[in-house]
Amino acid sequence: MAQRLVGCLLAVGVASLATACKERSDKPIAGLLAAGAPVLRIEGKEQRTVAVGAQLLGDVTLTATGPAVLEYFGGGLRFLEKGDTLEVGDAGEAKLHGSNLPPRRWAEGGIQEAQRVPRIVAARYTNVQVTPASAHEDAYSSTQYFVAFFTPNGLQNLGSDTRHDGPHQPLPAPPFRPKVPFIHAGDLGEGGLVAVVDDGFAVAETDDLATAVLLEGREVPLGRTVRLLVPDGSEVILKGKDGTEVEVEGPVDLRLR
Repeated sequence: MAQRLVGCLLAVGVASLATACKERSDKPIAGLLAAGAPVLRIEGKEQRTVAVGAQLLGDVTLTATGPAVLEYFGGGLRFLEKGDTLEVGDAGEAKLHGSNLPPRRWAEGGIQEAQRVPRIVAARYTNVQVTPASAHEDAYSSTQYFVAFFTPNGLQNLGSDTRHDGPHQPLPAPPFRPKVPFIHAGDLGEGGLVAVVDDGFAVAETDDLATAVLLEGREVPLGRTVRLLVPDGSEVILKGKDGTEVEVEGPVDLRLR
């Protein structure tokens, strides 16, 4: 009888432990490709700002406070707008293999048909998932911007003390400073075509993996942009140096180089 009682208690204990330990989600993983306003990760009663370029597990719940786009590791793109709430792995785009936007390319001053380009999406994103608390204390200075998006080896290795945020040694001077290897929020550069969003929004990505959300009614030089994403329902006008204008209607994944 005693042995049976001990066995039952052990069984109950193991069951309780299994219930208490949450299993790791096997839902698809995505990355935050770009955001025009903070994208918040919901953790219980708390909300934390997700860094552009972060990997996101399928069981993560997000709320967008403005236009943004997720890129799933299968290649599908999910555009978000202000007020959208989404569990990452539940999106239909999570099940896709390849981009869900028609590919096009810019050539000879116009838009032409293009083949889909295979890409390893996962390699573009880092395991940095949220910006550190210190980045929210004041307006984003250049130092805090570096902490939020460029900290080597991921923010999970940093302490909670703000003195430990960021690199401990000065960065080497260019050209010895390595390029940022992951998607990150950044400047598009000067020159090149000028984009004017006539309706909705668009997302630009440069040759060094910097991304930016282009908002309606603003003229933005595309600089080093190599990829322009225009969601369904959005319209963008591309202006050349010679004064020509070409209208781009979404959905489209437009390669500029």
